Amino acid sequence: MQQHEPAEEYWRLSDGVGNWVFAGVCLLIAVVLGRLILRERLTLQGSMSYLAFLMVLGAMAVFPDATGWVAHKLGFFTLANFFFCTAIAALSILHLRALVTLSRVHLRSIALTQELAIVQEKLDRVIDARSSEKAS
Repeated sequence: MQQHEPAEEYWRLSDGVGNWVFAGVCLLIAVVLGRLILRERLTLQGSMSYLAFLMVLGAMAVFPDATGWVAHKLGFFTLANFFFCTAIAALSILHLRALVTLSRVHLRSIALTQELAIVQEKLDRVIDARSSEKAS
């Protein structure tokens, strides 16, 4: 005779307000992010992936039953493991995006420094040519 495992129970909306509080925190962070974008302290392009990450976490908090179903279908036994796996994956993607941006800024600063050195050399030549013309 086979033993049947009990059906796995996921969080329900009636279990408490913790998921709504977390969703509210995600919404508050999104509002602050939007304000920083509007004040041009952050670029829209760099913030879109972070905003998407907040939306996913907020949706996971607001719809825990659906999140639990997805987690179970993906092979996670507990909802917390799925949540942390999702958060770590999203943070890894955000970190990779930041590294790409930093690399671009670094390469651009090198190019600008080289261009500035070339312009400075040309300016020095023009100044030297004019001073030698005035001396003659």
